Amino acid sequence: MADRDLFLTERRGAKDGILWITLNRPEKLNALTFPILKALRELFVDLRFDRSVRCVVITGAGRGFCAGMDMAGAPDPDREPPPEDGSPDPEGYRLMYRRESETFVALRRLEVPVIAMINGPCVGAGFDLASHADLAVGSTAARYQVAYVKRGFYADLGGFWMLPKILGWRKAMELMMTGRFMSAEEAHEAGLTNYLVEPDELEQRTMELALEVEAGPPIGQKLGKTLAWRTSSMDFDSAMQWSEAAIGVAGLSRDAGEGLRAFTEKRETDFLGR
Repeated sequence: MADRDLFLTERRGAKDGILWITLNRPEKLNALTFPILKALRELFVDLRFDRSVRCVVITGAGRGFCAGMDMAGAPDPDREPPPEDGSPDPEGYRLMYRRESETFVALRRLEVPVIAMINGPCVGAGFDLASHADLAVGSTAARYQVAYVKRGFYADLGGFWMLPKILGWRKAMELMMTGRFMSAEEAHEAGLTNYLVEPDELEQRTMELALEVEAGPPIGQKLGKTLAWRTSSMDFDSAMQWSEAAIGVAGLSRDAGEGLRAFTEKRETDFLGR
């Protein structure tokens, strides 16, 4: 286990193919800072070149998943000083926002499946972080809030784009317009989590799901996720043309041959990601 700027990483799984990321500021309910976002962005970029990672799990230490951005205690160290005359600096503000948003862009670019293990309060940027995962296991102790609207903002780190897709338009608009808290049960019913379990069952159920993902064919999984996102706004014919371009990569892989052999031999598969 290694500490990388206030979050922990650990390899788990039958093939060490599960990368477990734990936000590690429990005293602040794992609120994000600019240094944490920078380190996470670098990690996500590196992961795109690491074929040994088959699944990523993101969670928080202690009783919270992520309470959003810690704006009071962690200014952006890379931001240039504001103008001495006190005039607005829109370009500086835009670049500061880019240092936040590029982390979430890097997360969305991950080709391997990402699982959010939501153990407690999931608020603001933390809610956005969970929404960008492909799968989610939630604790009954979790609760959710689009906190931005309470501060005069909106769900700017991609929540505005993802939450309507996950929750449906009306539920997402209700949360985005009112900023009210949503319970774990309501969130699960709306489709935010794949599984809802008691707190003492959360890690075990998440690990079971992660192991299922780890055992799958990495090439097929990556292509399936990529096509799902890249073709979601296309017409069907165009989407199928993308599939035609990708099918040879999967169909001619060693894993495809292994899948067929395992089926005919009535045994479990052993996918290598090749």
